[in-house]
Amino acid sequence: MGKIDFFKTFVKDKDVASVIPTSRRCVKKVCTHIDFSEDFLLVEYGPGDGAFTKYLIENMSEGSRLILIEANKNFAGHLRDTIDDPRVEIHNILAGDVRDVLNEKDLGSVDYVLSGIPFSFFDMDRKRIILKATKDILKQKGKFLAYQTSGHLKEPVMEVFGNYETEFEMLNIPPYFIYEVINNGTPTAETGQ
Repeated sequence: MGKIDFFKTFVKDKDVASVIPTSRRCVKKVCTHIDFSEDFLLVEYGPGDGAFTKYLIENMSEGSRLILIEANKNFAGHLRDTIDDPRVEIHNILAGDVRDVLNEKDLGSVDYVLSGIPFSFFDMDRKRIILKATKDILKQKGKFLAYQTSGHLKEPVMEVFGNYETEFEMLNIPPYFIYEVINNGTPTAETGQ
């Protein structure tokens, strides 16, 4: 997808986080939290034009699987048109509905959830719905990795997961906080959902 098409999608869809794709440097930094030497099941929320997806496909093992969750129809269509890999599934749904597209054996067995969706654009209830769904699909000790423009995710992540670590990647437009959250089995806070 060209930069102009990416920008047009950004203008039309309020849930697209950035005016340009994530830098290769930021992609590599986030992906240092993934063990590419092992087979894994990874769910990516908001792959956009595939900046992370390309890197994942290039580096993941033959036995690994990648499930892409993209709410924007233009981006989902672009991904379907450009990815021809039996290890990859593409779903045009909201991240909070991820449980609906995973098969039963994958629920609670996901090794990593990688997210670039703009949580800062969502109200607290929507953040909790997505995070609770994420915790439900992750295996014990599985990781939720998110790159965000601010520290706004700390409170809901603590409510749902009870832990996080962050680092900052300044050499990206926009600069990102990188969250690493472990599914350690702590109880999820009551959200009324």
